[in-house]
Amino acid sequence: MEFKKIHPMQVLCFETKTKLSEIGEFVRVVAHKMYQAAVQNDLEITGPVYWVYEGMDGNPETIFSLTIALPISFKEKHLENSDFKLKSLRAFQCVSEQHLGDWNKLGETYGSLIPTIVSGGMNMSGENREIYLNMDFQNPEANITEIQIGITEH
Repeated sequence: MEFKKIHPMQVLCFETKTKLSEIGEFVRVVAHKMYQAAVQNDLEITGPVYWVYEGMDGNPETIFSLTIALPISFKEKHLENSDFKLKSLRAFQCVSEQHLGDWNKLGETYGSLIPTIVSGGMNMSGENREIYLNMDFQNPEANITEIQIGITEH
């Protein structure tokens, strides 16, 4: 477990309201289209895909806000024919840990981080981020995902 302060970043993003039981429909589809839109709009990609969750509590039926984001460099740019938008993710203070392996076991990593946060007297902000450092759809054991759980000053 590591404490981090993430600086604001510019992203190309997709935003929606969803629930965990329906999240699978966005896997592989949105990021693929986002990379295409970045190239078509001559945007410089500066990092891996982020999934930003606000209000997700682990219940499969709770509706929460999901932002799928691709870090980019941009200057007041207008996107041509795009389902995506440009925005800046705000600075983010978090507790972070790498999850190695299958995404079906992400809950185990969250399950080990959350009690540590609570027992350490920290408050969770309600925002979590997952950074997909390596996505291997043929060999899920090779996935590398950084989990970031937002914390507030205590």
